[in-house]
Amino acid sequence: MNLKQMEQERVPISSSPYRIISFCCQNAISGEQDLAGKERVLFEPAIKIVTLPCSSKIETLRIIKAFESGVDGIFVIGCPDDKCHLLGGNYRARKIIKYTKGLLEEIGIESSRLEMFQLGTPECRDFDRAVRSMNKRMESLGQTTLLSQ
Repeated sequence: MNLKQMEQERVPISSSPYRIISFCCQNAISGEQDLAGKERVLFEPAIKIVTLPCSSKIETLRIIKAFESGVDGIFVIGCPDDKCHLLGGNYRARKIIKYTKGLLEEIGIESSRLEMFQLGTPECRDFDRAVRSMNKRMESLGQTTLLSQ
């Protein structure tokens, strides 16, 4: 298959106008470049993928600052239960997400703009479902209004 054929077969996973960030455990998913190369998926610029050594490395302050900068939604990708490479990092990540959702509500941001997904394998279709779920959620919520307040 030549490069032109590969470009024609690329499938956009999002045509969303919303700015979404995905923080991904490096063990659960290998990042935007690997996914785009192996699965021939075209990621929209509206979806930024940040690779973390473990999903438990997500920080509340980083999430809040992202929303302050105008991000509409954030999702964290972690390993499935009992499959974490770093001894329960996914459990710690879920606690961080739960705590952060509470803070978001307190400052006037819908907690549903933040979610955690646990993928069994780094298959693109699982990641695709997470992206589509967040896009659908953003469609119902609309763009964040934090900057205009």
